[in-house]
Amino acid sequence: MFQRCLARLGAAAQSQGSKALTAEGRPFALVDREVTAVKEHIHNLVVNTHNEVLDHAGKYALAAGGKLMRPALVALMAYALLPAEVSARLMKEPLGCLDEVTPGTLLPFLRLAEVTELIHTASLVHDDVIDNSDTRRGRLALHKIYDAKRAVLAGDYLLARASFYIATLQVPRIVVLMTTALEELTSGELIQMDGCFDIPRYEQKNFCKTASLISNSLASTAVLANPGNDALEQVAFDFGKHLGIAFQIVDDCLDITGDEKTLGKPKQADMKEGIATMPVLLVAQRDARVDAAVRRRFSEPGDAELCMEVVEKEGAVAEAMQRADEHCRLSIESLHKLHPSPARDALEKALSLVMNRKS
Repeated sequence: MFQRCLARLGAAAQSQGSKALTAEGRPFALVDREVTAVKEHIHNLVVNTHNEVLDHAGKYALAAGGKLMRPALVALMAYALLPAEVSARLMKEPLGCLDEVTPGTLLPFLRLAEVTELIHTASLVHDDVIDNSDTRRGRLALHKIYDAKRAVLAGDYLLARASFYIATLQVPRIVVLMTTALEELTSGELIQMDGCFDIPRYEQKNFCKTASLISNSLASTAVLANPGNDALEQVAFDFGKHLGIAFQIVDDCLDITGDEKTLGKPKQADMKEGIATMPVLLVAQRDARVDAAVRRRFSEPGDAELCMEVVEKEGAVAEAMQRADEHCRLSIESLHKLHPSPARDALEKALSLVMNRKS
């Protein structure tokens, strides 16, 4: 199934003469201009002239960079949802000043993209404190620069700025969607802290921690593009939901099979934190020894080694990747409800990027 899905992605990318396959086939090439603008401007959203720590901490967290996948998805979804003639016009027009978000331009979508990245970055700052991680994206984690209390407050500050800029869009439905994502991020973290000992609980955690922000930000994109169109909002939400879940399953697999240098963190870091991931939970359904190790959160000597031995023996990583592939298929089904366009092709191609990533 996995290979069939990738084959479909490749075939779809050939259609419509998609510009998204320029620049060596990068799916986000179509929105390079938009992502660059977000990257260069987002620091302006966290300037704080009244508190030196918040000013520096916010900029430091954002300066780590990252893939900026979420802003790219928002920009692509905007182009995919807008009428073809509007998308074509906006792609040619200068972006203008991101400090002046003007209706009828692409700027409200880019502000939403920035907000999404602010929320994601804040969640990483908080995650690093909870997990006591030393590094983030090859640099010292923020709580190693300051301390845990200041890092938590800096993460709260990023969320506060995100909430402020959500409000400036002046669309009540977007306030509901994005604050729901904030709530679910918190719920997901608590679910993980309490422990995920079976697949349904694990899937609930995955949605809350990873997929909710993507799905709600893309649903918000639909609200900006087509106010009141519930059907398109659901399409965007479903695409983001399944992409986000697939992304997290692949992340779980990389924790087992990935290269530490490429990942930027030790392998099997999840089990060291007592966190059971998809490949381990799959074998736990069939092996009582693994199930017991999962429920005691790998706390006894030899638990991690036993689980890895069974995961390898039963091919659980490949089995988990098949689950990710199924979510990619569901994402494609949602996406095909939109009119054909280069942006839609690029969103499809992004799914192959998720499945084939190395970090």
